[in-house]
Amino acid sequence: MTLASPCVGIFKLDDTTGWCVGCARTGDEIADWRAETDGWRAAVWDALPARFEQLGVSCRRLPWDTSDIHRFVVRSLREAAGTWVVGVVGAVAEFTARSGEPTEVEVNGSSVVAVTAGGKLRFVIDDDVRALTFDPPETDLARQRIVLSVKRERGRSPVADAIADLGVDRQAIDSRDQTLRLFDLGLGRKEARFCVRCTPGSAETALIGASGQALSAELPRIGPVLLQESPPRVVESALGRIEVLGPIQRPGGPPVSGPDTHLLPDHLATGRALPVGMELPRAYLPGAVFYPAG
Repeated sequence: MTLASPCVGIFKLDDTTGWCVGCARTGDEIADWRAETDGWRAAVWDALPARFEQLGVSCRRLPWDTSDIHRFVVRSLREAAGTWVVGVVGAVAEFTARSGEPTEVEVNGSSVVAVTAGGKLRFVIDDDVRALTFDPPETDLARQRIVLSVKRERGRSPVADAIADLGVDRQAIDSRDQTLRLFDLGLGRKEARFCVRCTPGSAETALIGASGQALSAELPRIGPVLLQESPPRVVESALGRIEVLGPIQRPGGPPVSGPDTHLLPDHLATGRALPVGMELPRAYLPGAVFYPAG
């Protein structure tokens, strides 16, 4: 299999060095990439860290093909090596196992499903997924934050600008949850959506009453109900979803151990998809971010 291209969707040659500011290759290296040998491509990859440093570029593609990314995701989940985060700044779901608790991982073709106490995760790793990092080239791989991005043309999460009743959650990871009602909280973001899944009760009633209204207007009313009932939260991106089943962390309370969600309107108002310092090329949508443990 051909060694993966370093391309991140930006093609602009630096006037001083002649290197692309997106992938740090020369124009000739870009043109010849497919025709050359893997040994030649590996030598170019080896030269890139020094070039990135000289260019001052932070976003770099890792030399992983689809199977490499798939193996990394599976290994990170089975070894509980860190935390996977899906969402946008101010509205995220985090998947991680509590200390000493097992994570069940099931692989079915391109789909990876993980289940641990308090949460479930499903990612679809196909040829449209890329592994990027924003950490300096000298950072040990085991300490790097890995961003799984998805080609923009693959599609994006449906965008709702108001709280919306989506009907039953047909994509629920556990088939027993596929008859339960799902509500999109209406972030109005192309990168991800934040949903709540309800059984009949006060939370479902509150969300039905709030449907069609802006989250900012309805949050003071529905927030206490959601906090009290703590229905499952479902955060989706173009890569997949994380479902968090445990209680919602109360303001000022102790931090939740294991899978968790955060919905912070002040942070959400920044409009950022990823944290400061992680500027994703326009060709991609963020799928998930992996933060190594420790």
